[in-house]
Amino acid sequence: MITRMTDQPNPTNNPNLVDSLLHPQALIIRQLLTRPGRIEANKILIDDEENILQALEAGVEVESVYYAGDEIVSDVLRQKLVPGVKIYEVAKRTTKKLFENDKLTRLFAIAKTPKPIGLEAISGIERDMVVLEDVSISGNIGAITRTSLALGVGGLILLNTEHVDIYDRRLIRASRGYAFALPVIASTTEAFVKFAKQNNLQVLVTNAHAEKLVHEISSIPQRLMIVFGSEKEGCSEAITEAATLQVRIPIDPRVESLNVSAAAGITLYSRAGFNRGKN
Repeated sequence: MITRMTDQPNPTNNPNLVDSLLHPQALIIRQLLTRPGRIEANKILIDDEENILQALEAGVEVESVYYAGDEIVSDVLRQKLVPGVKIYEVAKRTTKKLFENDKLTRLFAIAKTPKPIGLEAISGIERDMVVLEDVSISGNIGAITRTSLALGVGGLILLNTEHVDIYDRRLIRASRGYAFALPVIASTTEAFVKFAKQNNLQVLVTNAHAEKLVHEISSIPQRLMIVFGSEKEGCSEAITEAATLQVRIPIDPRVESLNVSAAAGITLYSRAGFNRGKN
């Protein structure tokens, strides 16, 4: 069963109808569409019911939900919300004005930014970790996040990314909300390399000239830090020097390279047996 909230003419003094950019809730929404605004408020925007449900499942504190136009707030979502969470209707014209050049959404939520997770959390994770160094395209990060969850990876480390950027609404959408389902750590290359050396972590990178083939890593009994570099430059020299293992994905020589998300999928599938065995 789906509960539909009845559209009404703009009622006077109705605090649950956002029908102006001057409405207090509209001011908050506009603030969270900017990076500085998210930092200042320590809050994020989450688009679409699927992503909101993923956030709730992960224990993210949702503060309010908004719908506009013909959108609906399903009973499933209502039942998952903590008592006291307000649901607001946003007038269609106000929604368009709010999002302007940003991707318009007609069902979204405001939530508190999840607390940062430090590198020390790795010690409590038995499965492989995916490390993305300077990967900047949200679609790639989102695809790798979904693949990581599907194949049993323990979490992600985003190098040279700040915590606030982990929960950019574009990245959340690209991951289908699974950015909330895995531990995601923001760090720097320097800090990660130092931590890896101090803790004797096995760091793996892909290298087109490596002798070892990617399928051979399936039998390695130790947890790996599997690093993928930026879309243009690949892994940095610091990461390559810190690597304890390099592997090659055999491809047709006519193809220069694989997209980073495709390379991640192939590599992580080779480790699926190890990671699923840790569940």
